[in-house]
Amino acid sequence: MGQSEKRRGARPRRLILRRFARGHEGAAMVEFALVAIPFLGLLCAIFETAFVFFTHEVFDNAVATVARQVLVNNYTANSTQTASSFLTNTFCPTLPSFINCANVTLNIQAYNPATSNFSSVAGSINQSWYNSPATSVNLGQPGYIVVFQAFYPMPVYLSLLVATGTQGGGAANLYAHASNSVYANPNGSGFVHAIFSTVVFRNEPT
Repeated sequence: MGQSEKRRGARPRRLILRRFARGHEGAAMVEFALVAIPFLGLLCAIFETAFVFFTHEVFDNAVATVARQVLVNNYTANSTQTASSFLTNTFCPTLPSFINCANVTLNIQAYNPATSNFSSVAGSINQSWYNSPATSVNLGQPGYIVVFQAFYPMPVYLSLLVATGTQGGGAANLYAHASNSVYANPNGSGFVHAIFSTVVFRNEPT
């Protein structure tokens, strides 16, 4: 094949490449396909994060509502009862339907002010209690110091928010440090958003 024939054969190929380079049909579709997955992932992450904050606020309000009733001695006649009974009969009715109250754990203990004060009580408060919560609640008597703790393992709906692996009781984040907000599910497998709420108060005197 001569040089002229080679040049004639290469010319159509160059024309096709030029036409392809000048063409803009479908460019928007290709560009959207490139950004759609990260954009939708970010959008879902924003919605889930907002829902976590909303759930935490609602959970805090429920704890505050019940704690206020304890504070004014509404339950003095039945100050000691099983945690499951108090959860079912008193705490669950204050929660909205989207929170599964069966997964909520309570730890409510009272301290005699003659032997305890707020400083000594505060030093004993942590977030590890949910691994072995008390089976009964103690609402105390008038004037007692009460520590009201509640834990709700909120499901993680977008699993991409959780890095792989564990670190202690929590999920390992992208830096391999233990997460303070995503925990290993105490009621099953996988991970959950750890919703904790704690209130410390003194019951009103008689």
